[in-house]
Amino acid sequence: MNRRATLRTGLLREVSRSFHLSMRVLPGPMRDPVSLGYLLARTSDTLADTAAVPVDARRQCLEKFRALAAVPGDDPEAIAAVSEELGKTFAPIQSHAGERRLLECLPEILGWLAMLDSEDRAATAAVLDEIVRGQTWDLERFTGEGLRFADTAAELETYTQRVAGCVGEFWTRVGFHNLGEKFAPAAAEAELIEPGRALGRGLQLVNILRDLGEDLAAGRCYLPKDELDAAGWRGAVPWRDNEAALLAVAARWRARCREQLDAGRAYVARLRRGRARFATALPLILAERTLDRLDAAGSAVLERKIKISRGEVRRALFSALRA
Repeated sequence: MNRRATLRTGLLREVSRSFHLSMRVLPGPMRDPVSLGYLLARTSDTLADTAAVPVDARRQCLEKFRALAAVPGDDPEAIAAVSEELGKTFAPIQSHAGERRLLECLPEILGWLAMLDSEDRAATAAVLDEIVRGQTWDLERFTGEGLRFADTAAELETYTQRVAGCVGEFWTRVGFHNLGEKFAPAAAEAELIEPGRALGRGLQLVNILRDLGEDLAAGRCYLPKDELDAAGWRGAVPWRDNEAALLAVAARWRARCREQLDAGRAYVARLRRGRARFATALPLILAERTLDRLDAAGSAVLERKIKISRGEVRRALFSALRA
């Protein structure tokens, strides 16, 4: 197995939960750019989330990483310098072995990016640029003392577009570029961009709604502050005493999430039957089933992360085959 295949299979499996399941069945021509895009996004996410490193240092490293990905292979000295910084500052303090190895593999990952054809390389660099913008907002917004919030629905929608909606667009462009009519009818390309974005935003909203209690305990609330205020939020008391407002706004955003996933289901229906359609349908079905559990969980969403069982994952695999 060559080194690129090792990154695409072994490393991807180490740092992803269910994504590698989709990659195993994705048609070969799409597999390289999509797998690489995931590894790059996971690298930037690891940099942003390394709490032991000061925020300014994380922000600066994210910007260096974004700039390197924009011109992969063009500046070996810059790649070496950033790789050394990651190796000394970030990698040793990662508790997750896969994330540590991910950071250590940066030169090889960027080398892989440089080997993509020009269109895939441009699409991959563009999606990473947008993701890093979202991660930088997240880093800046949720740094500091006390509970911090997204201000408005528009701000939350912008965030979900930057970190995930752009991935739906990337998936669409890479699919058409590499598979052509085998991905979807050529006439549908422009029409599929927005539902692809909606699918990505919906998947991210599921993550936000699933992690609500965990994020609140860590001082983060992605639910819009203006909507919480309108629902009766009392700033002078602990967040646990604002259960009614939290649950009311969370329910509204679950409905919004359902709309996004419904658009995603329409997106899947436009794809040609086959492996690309299966790989697209699987995360959608897993998200829908997680959302069903969140709807049924009531106030438990504030106490623990709601997950679907392994049995439900297996059933989702069969459902994706029939999608």
